[in-house]
Amino acid sequence: MTSPYFEDLSERYGSELDDLRSDSEGKDVLNKRLREKRQAFKALMPMLEEAPEMVAPAFHGAFGFNDRKLLTRAAEGIPGLGNFPRWKEVAKTLSIAPWALPLVEMCLEEDDGDAFLVTSAVLDWMQTEDIRRPQAATASDEEDDDDTEDLGDAGADWMSDQGFDAVDR
Repeated sequence: MTSPYFEDLSERYGSELDDLRSDSEGKDVLNKRLREKRQAFKALMPMLEEAPEMVAPAFHGAFGFNDRKLLTRAAEGIPGLGNFPRWKEVAKTLSIAPWALPLVEMCLEEDDGDAFLVTSAVLDWMQTEDIRRPQAATASDEEDDDDTEDLGDAGADWMSDQGFDAVDR
């Protein structure tokens, strides 16, 4: 289970990676765009706190993860609250690519850089491990409930709330 902070951020982080992944012709340009983001890292630093999902992709692929328990605890937390781990604690459990070390040092010079680094590691771990993917259903979980109509009703209600006329079925 992840905190609302990471639920929201991981979705936006995944979208940012998807946006970086291909160009207008559908070619995979992720590595090129990540290099560009890393080269422009200093200019992106003012967004560490307000839009970490826009900066964190610079660390995509920088970390090797060795302590799932610590990352799970971090993913359940919120920076600045409770038992959210410090970067020193998390860094001890990571393999960090040499190219990322100068970026890490830049972050540590910022007030919120510590929390940002932990957040970046957790986001990349969540993306890499795909921990938000629902577990496979077990036989006892599976009930032959067809909620298609319920979803249709919910969609129609939402459209109505947005000011659209209801569709007759």
